[in-house]
Amino acid sequence: MADFDVKIDAQHRMGGYIAVPEGLGAGDTAPCVIMIQEIFGVNDGIRQKCDWLASKGFITFAPDLFWRFKPEIELSDHNEDELQQAFDYFGKFDVDQGVRDIDLTHQALMAYPNCNGQIGAVGYCLGGKLAYLTACRTDMKTSVGYYGVGIEALLADANTMNNKLMLHIAKKDEFVPPDAQEKIHQAFDSNDNITLHDYDEMDHAFTREGGDNYDAAIAKIADTRTVEFLNTHLKD
Repeated sequence: MADFDVKIDAQHRMGGYIAVPEGLGAGDTAPCVIMIQEIFGVNDGIRQKCDWLASKGFITFAPDLFWRFKPEIELSDHNEDELQQAFDYFGKFDVDQGVRDIDLTHQALMAYPNCNGQIGAVGYCLGGKLAYLTACRTDMKTSVGYYGVGIEALLADANTMNNKLMLHIAKKDEFVPPDAQEKIHQAFDSNDNITLHDYDEMDHAFTREGGDNYDAAIAKIADTRTVEFLNTHLKD
Protein backbone atom coordinates (compact mmCIF):
# COMPACT_ATOMS: atom_id res chain seq x y z
CA MET A 1 0.00 0.00 0.00
CA ALA A 2 1.14 3.56 -0.76
CA ASP A 3 0.12 6.94 0.64
CA PHE A 4 -2.43 8.95 -1.33
CA ASP A 5 -5.25 11.38 -0.67
CA VAL A 6 -7.30 13.91 -2.63
CA LYS A 7 -7.02 17.67 -2.20
CA ILE A 8 -10.48 19.21 -1.97
CA ASP A 9 -9.48 22.79 -1.21
CA ALA A 10 -6.89 24.65 0.86
CA GLN A 11 -8.25 23.24 4.14
CA HIS A 12 -9.58 19.79 3.27
CA ARG A 13 -8.26 16.52 1.92
CA MET A 14 -10.19 13.29 1.32
CA GLY A 15 -8.43 10.19 2.54
CA GLY A 16 -8.94 6.58 1.60
CA TYR A 17 -7.07 3.38 0.86
CA ILE A 18 -4.75 2.76 -2.08
CA ALA A 19 -3.30 -0.54 -3.27
CA VAL A 20 -0.68 -0.81 -6.00
CA PRO A 21 0.33 -3.84 -8.07
CA GLU A 22 3.20 -5.82 -6.59
CA GLY A 23 6.52 -4.96 -8.17
CA LEU A 24 5.39 -1.64 -9.64
CA GLY A 25 8.56 0.42 -9.73
CA ALA A 26 9.07 4.16 -9.44
CA GLY A 27 9.23 4.59 -13.20
CA ASP A 28 6.46 2.10 -14.04
CA THR A 29 2.88 3.02 -14.94
CA ALA A 30 -0.41 1.17 -14.72
CA PRO A 31 -4.13 1.89 -15.19
CA CYS A 32 -6.08 3.07 -12.16
CA VAL A 33 -9.44 2.14 -10.69
CA ILE A 34 -11.52 4.14 -8.22
CA MET A 35 -13.11 1.66 -5.83
CA ILE A 36 -16.47 3.08 -4.70
CA GLN A 37 -17.62 2.04 -1.24
CA GLU A 38 -20.84 0.51 -0.01
CA ILE A 39 -22.81 2.14 2.80
CA PHE A 40 -20.31 0.73 5.32
CA GLY A 41 -17.46 3.09 4.46
CA VAL A 42 -13.94 2.12 3.47
CA ASN A 43 -13.92 -1.01 5.61
CA ASP A 44 -11.95 -4.22 5.44
CA GLY A 45 -14.16 -5.59 2.67
CA ILE A 46 -13.50 -2.59 0.42
CA ARG A 47 -9.78 -2.73 1.17
CA GLN A 48 -9.83 -6.38 0.11
CA LYS A 49 -11.51 -5.38 -3.16
CA CYS A 50 -8.72 -2.84 -3.72
CA ASP A 51 -6.08 -5.48 -3.06
CA TRP A 52 -7.83 -7.86 -5.48
CA LEU A 53 -7.76 -5.35 -8.35
CA ALA A 54 -4.17 -4.42 -7.53
CA SER A 55 -3.31 -8.11 -7.94
CA LYS A 56 -4.81 -7.85 -11.45
CA GLY A 57 -2.52 -4.95 -12.37
CA PHE A 58 -4.62 -1.90 -11.43
CA ILE A 59 -3.62 0.87 -9.05
CA THR A 60 -6.78 1.00 -6.94
CA PHE A 61 -7.92 3.79 -4.61
CA ALA A 62 -11.05 3.77 -2.43
CA PRO A 63 -11.92 7.36 -1.48
CA ASP A 64 -13.59 8.00 1.88
CA LEU A 65 -16.82 9.37 0.40
CA PHE A 66 -18.52 9.82 3.80
CA TRP A 67 -15.77 12.21 4.91
CA ARG A 68 -17.97 15.31 4.65
CA PHE A 69 -20.07 14.29 7.68
CA LYS A 70 -17.91 11.62 9.39
CA PRO A 71 -14.42 10.66 8.19
CA GLU A 72 -12.96 7.16 8.42
CA ILE A 73 -16.21 5.27 8.92
CA GLU A 74 -15.77 1.49 9.03
CA LEU A 75 -18.94 -0.49 9.66
CA SER A 76 -20.05 -4.11 9.32
CA ASP A 77 -23.24 -5.74 8.08
CA HIS A 78 -22.80 -8.40 10.80
CA ASN A 79 -23.53 -5.94 13.62
CA GLU A 80 -27.15 -4.82 13.85
CA ASP A 81 -26.31 -1.45 15.42
CA GLU A 82 -23.68 -0.76 12.78
CA LEU A 83 -26.06 -1.88 10.03
CA GLN A 84 -28.65 0.66 11.18
CA GLN A 85 -25.94 3.30 11.44
CA ALA A 86 -24.92 2.52 7.86
CA PHE A 87 -28.49 3.02 6.63
CA ASP A 88 -28.58 6.31 8.54
CA TYR A 89 -25.40 7.49 6.80
CA PHE A 90 -26.85 6.35 3.48
CA GLY A 91 -29.84 8.63 4.11
CA LYS A 92 -27.55 11.57 4.89
CA PHE A 93 -25.26 11.05 1.92
CA ASP A 94 -25.42 13.61 -0.90
CA VAL A 95 -25.22 11.51 -4.07
CA ASP A 96 -24.51 14.47 -6.35
CA GLN A 97 -21.68 15.65 -4.12
CA GLY A 98 -20.41 12.09 -4.01
CA VAL A 99 -20.11 12.03 -7.79
CA ARG A 100 -18.23 15.33 -7.66
CA ASP A 101 -15.85 13.86 -5.07
CA ILE A 102 -15.29 10.87 -7.36
CA ASP A 103 -14.51 13.27 -10.19
CA LEU A 104 -12.01 15.07 -7.95
CA THR A 105 -10.47 11.68 -7.22
CA HIS A 106 -10.27 11.04 -10.95
CA GLN A 107 -8.40 14.31 -11.46
CA ALA A 108 -6.04 13.58 -8.56
CA LEU A 109 -5.21 10.10 -9.87
CA MET A 110 -4.36 11.57 -13.26
CA ALA A 111 -1.45 13.28 -11.48
CA TYR A 112 -0.41 10.15 -9.56
CA PRO A 113 3.17 9.35 -10.66
CA ASN A 114 2.47 5.73 -11.64
CA CYS A 115 -0.85 6.36 -13.39
CA ASN A 116 -0.81 5.70 -17.14
CA GLY A 117 -3.73 8.09 -17.71
CA GLN A 118 -6.35 5.35 -18.02
CA ILE A 119 -8.83 5.42 -15.13
CA GLY A 120 -12.05 3.56 -14.41
CA ALA A 121 -14.39 2.98 -11.48
CA VAL A 122 -15.90 -0.05 -9.75
CA GLY A 123 -18.62 0.23 -7.12
CA TYR A 124 -20.93 -1.89 -4.98
CA CYS A 125 -24.49 -1.20 -3.73
CA LEU A 126 -24.44 2.59 -3.14
CA GLY A 127 -21.14 2.45 -5.01
CA GLY A 128 -22.86 0.67 -7.89
CA LYS A 129 -25.25 3.58 -8.22
CA LEU A 130 -22.34 6.02 -8.03
CA ALA A 131 -20.41 4.02 -10.64
CA TYR A 132 -23.41 4.40 -12.96
CA LEU A 133 -23.61 8.15 -12.36
CA THR A 134 -19.86 8.45 -12.79
CA ALA A 135 -20.22 6.93 -16.25
CA CYS A 136 -23.03 9.37 -17.03
CA ARG A 137 -21.68 12.60 -15.56
CA THR A 138 -17.89 12.48 -15.86
CA ASP A 139 -15.32 11.71 -18.52
CA MET A 140 -14.14 8.59 -16.68
CA LYS A 141 -13.32 6.07 -19.37
CA THR A 142 -15.23 3.10 -17.97
CA SER A 143 -17.25 2.08 -14.92
CA VAL A 144 -18.59 -1.13 -13.39
CA GLY A 145 -21.48 -1.30 -10.93
CA TYR A 146 -22.45 -4.29 -8.80
CA TYR A 147 -26.09 -4.45 -7.63
CA GLY A 148 -26.49 -0.66 -7.74
CA VAL A 149 -29.52 0.70 -5.91
CA GLY A 150 -31.81 3.39 -7.30
CA ILE A 151 -30.53 3.39 -10.88
CA GLU A 152 -34.06 2.97 -12.24
CA ALA A 153 -34.88 6.49 -11.00
CA LEU A 154 -31.90 7.99 -12.84
CA LEU A 155 -32.20 6.46 -16.31
CA ALA A 156 -32.29 9.83 -18.07
CA ASP A 157 -28.73 10.52 -16.92
CA ALA A 158 -27.53 7.99 -19.50
CA ASN A 159 -28.95 9.96 -22.44
CA THR A 160 -25.67 11.81 -23.00
CA MET A 161 -23.32 9.09 -21.76
CA ASN A 162 -20.39 8.30 -24.06
CA ASN A 163 -18.38 6.12 -21.68
CA LYS A 164 -18.47 2.34 -21.26
CA LEU A 165 -20.49 0.86 -18.42
CA MET A 166 -21.08 -2.65 -17.08
CA LEU A 167 -23.79 -3.43 -14.54
CA HIS A 168 -24.10 -6.67 -12.56
CA ILE A 169 -27.74 -7.28 -11.60
CA ALA A 170 -28.83 -9.75 -8.91
CA LYS A 171 -32.24 -10.99 -10.04
CA LYS A 172 -33.41 -11.67 -6.47
CA ASP A 173 -32.06 -8.38 -5.08
CA GLU A 174 -34.31 -7.23 -2.25
CA PHE A 175 -33.24 -3.63 -2.83
CA VAL A 176 -33.70 -3.64 -6.62
CA PRO A 177 -37.10 -5.28 -7.22
CA PRO A 178 -38.17 -6.88 -10.52
CA ASP A 179 -39.96 -3.78 -11.82
CA ALA A 180 -36.80 -1.71 -11.29
CA GLN A 181 -34.73 -4.32 -13.10
CA GLU A 182 -37.19 -4.33 -15.98
CA LYS A 183 -36.92 -0.56 -16.33
CA ILE A 184 -33.13 -0.82 -16.46
CA HIS A 185 -33.28 -3.47 -19.17
CA GLN A 186 -35.84 -1.57 -21.22
CA ALA A 187 -33.69 1.54 -21.09
CA PHE A 188 -30.27 -0.04 -21.68
CA ASP A 189 -30.56 -3.31 -23.59
CA SER A 190 -30.11 -1.51 -26.91
CA ASN A 191 -27.40 0.86 -25.67
CA ASP A 192 -24.05 -0.12 -27.17
CA ASN A 193 -22.17 1.62 -24.36
CA ILE A 194 -23.82 -0.45 -21.62
CA THR A 195 -23.34 -4.14 -20.83
CA LEU A 196 -25.80 -5.82 -18.46
CA HIS A 197 -25.26 -9.15 -16.72
CA ASP A 198 -28.07 -10.88 -14.81
CA TYR A 199 -27.53 -13.45 -12.05
CA ASP A 200 -30.78 -15.38 -11.72
CA GLU A 201 -30.47 -16.88 -8.24
CA MET A 202 -28.42 -14.11 -6.61
CA ASP A 203 -29.50 -11.63 -3.96
CA HIS A 204 -27.95 -8.28 -3.06
CA ALA A 205 -24.22 -8.28 -2.21
CA PHE A 206 -23.55 -11.73 -3.65
CA THR A 207 -19.85 -10.82 -4.08
CA ARG A 208 -19.33 -9.55 -0.51
CA GLU A 209 -17.06 -12.13 1.09
CA GLY A 210 -18.39 -13.16 4.48
CA GLY A 211 -21.83 -11.74 3.77
CA ASP A 212 -25.05 -13.72 4.10
CA ASN A 213 -25.61 -13.71 0.32
CA TYR A 214 -22.04 -14.42 -0.76
CA ASP A 215 -21.69 -17.01 -3.51
CA ALA A 216 -18.06 -17.72 -4.32
CA ALA A 217 -18.69 -19.40 -7.67
CA ILE A 218 -20.99 -16.72 -9.06
CA ALA A 219 -18.84 -13.94 -7.60
CA LYS A 220 -15.89 -15.37 -9.53
CA ILE A 221 -17.90 -15.23 -12.76
CA ALA A 222 -18.89 -11.61 -12.15
CA ASP A 223 -15.38 -10.60 -11.09
CA THR A 224 -13.83 -12.26 -14.13
CA ARG A 225 -16.18 -10.28 -16.35
CA THR A 226 -15.20 -7.10 -14.52
CA VAL A 227 -11.46 -7.66 -14.94
CA GLU A 228 -11.88 -8.51 -18.64
CA PHE A 229 -13.98 -5.35 -19.11
CA LEU A 230 -11.40 -3.18 -17.35
CA ASN A 231 -8.59 -4.77 -19.31
CA THR A 232 -10.39 -4.07 -22.58
CA HIS A 233 -11.01 -0.41 -21.85
CA LEU A 234 -8.05 0.57 -19.66
CA LYS A 235 -5.19 -1.44 -21.08
CA ASP A 236 -5.71 -0.93 -24.82
